[in-house]
Amino acid sequence: MQYNNRFLVIGEVYTDVHLHAKSDGKSILRLGGVFHSARSFDALNQAYALATVSPSYINESVSKYANELSAVEYFHIGEINNCPNIILISDSVEAGDQGYNDILREQSTASINISELEKALEKFKPTDIILYPGKYPLSSIYQTLGKTNCRVHVDFQYGKLELEMLITNGIILETFILSTSAEYFKEECNKEPSLLVEKIESKYAKTILLKENRGGSRLYIHNEMKWIAAPSFPVVTQHSVGVGDCYNSVFLSTKHMQDNIQFALKQASYSASLYASTWMHDDFKEIMNFLPDEEELLLLNGIELPWDERSRKHIYIAAPDFPDVDTTWIDYVCNALTYHNFIPRRPVKENGIIRGNEPESQQLQAYDKDIKLLNECSILIAVLLNDDPGTYVEIGWMAKFGKPTILFDPYHRSYNLFLRKTVSKICYTLGEVVDAVFQLITKGEEQVGE
Repeated sequence: MQYNNRFLVIGEVYTDVHLHAKSDGKSILRLGGVFHSARSFDALNQAYALATVSPSYINESVSKYANELSAVEYFHIGEINNCPNIILISDSVEAGDQGYNDILREQSTASINISELEKALEKFKPTDIILYPGKYPLSSIYQTLGKTNCRVHVDFQYGKLELEMLITNGIILETFILSTSAEYFKEECNKEPSLLVEKIESKYAKTILLKENRGGSRLYIHNEMKWIAAPSFPVVTQHSVGVGDCYNSVFLSTKHMQDNIQFALKQASYSASLYASTWMHDDFKEIMNFLPDEEELLLLNGIELPWDERSRKHIYIAAPDFPDVDTTWIDYVCNALTYHNFIPRRPVKENGIIRGNEPESQQLQAYDKDIKLLNECSILIAVLLNDDPGTYVEIGWMAKFGKPTILFDPYHRSYNLFLRKTVSKICYTLGEVVDAVFQLITKGEEQVGE
């Protein structure tokens, strides 16, 4: 596939440190920030250049790696001081909040060399600009971009929004990009896509790209007043860091080459899943050579579970959720489900503890409440912490009615044959649990629709 447009990527360079993702016994470390888009463009054979904001101490590494990734040009347009731009990442697969820690970010100061940005625009002559706001000032950058004829796409996942600054400088964004994990979506839009559309009016952007993690993605087109959606494609996830940047790069490259928005969204989603499946750029680049063609990809099914529909999916947590038990894993599961906008239900927390010495009427009332709660839930997750009879009975109850059941076995204790054959899926990590929830709920809805 031949990409004729030229992208200038503006943003920070970070050193990503994945604390719990091990490779040969060591934590994984690699250049991040704009380099996630750079890897994607390199794999696409898309012409691009980098305009970076970073501490000078990594300039030699940045220049070397930009050259290895086939960047046409590299420009250092801004300096980060008093901060190493090192990100510690505690949850690489994004089962829940990834736990980013931008070291010493509070004392960071940044300056922009606008003449270097002007040089980049003049020398590289981009058709498109992808801007990733961060800790650096945007005012002079917006002023400069407002004087160009380039299509401007901004990913507002991090950094300040400053929408009025766009209008002041005569910029109408080609694409306003956000994900459901962004603070702006969660706090200013109350986690509602409809409110996002109301706030990001056509005077700010022509389209809104909303990435919904494992549940798919969608693009809102203002002049048509409609959403176009695409699924995600499940893989064995090695990491989720920079996957959204890969999505941006592939979608924008494909969108401006073809008129088929649906295909561009699906191609971006498929490519992003490949990016998440490996740490090795050479492997990613190799498998990107075998992308499905348009006809094949449009027929390919994936997981489509929009953000606003997930809050209607209540998930029963079967576990010994008692004061004398370490419930850390239960907390992890519930926090991860909440992060993805599902509703975890903890029967012991909601209906209280029955110790066996209560009056029969009280015990029966608690039992009826638990049965009612089981019937209200779409799916069950059993957290196997010990040999708890109640957990086994609840698994059987849900299985009897054909509802999906996930056994989360963090300590590898599920030896019983009847238990293993009754549940829909056995998972050993939190990431596997989250993946299974998306897959089983989507599968259940497809069966209902048949």
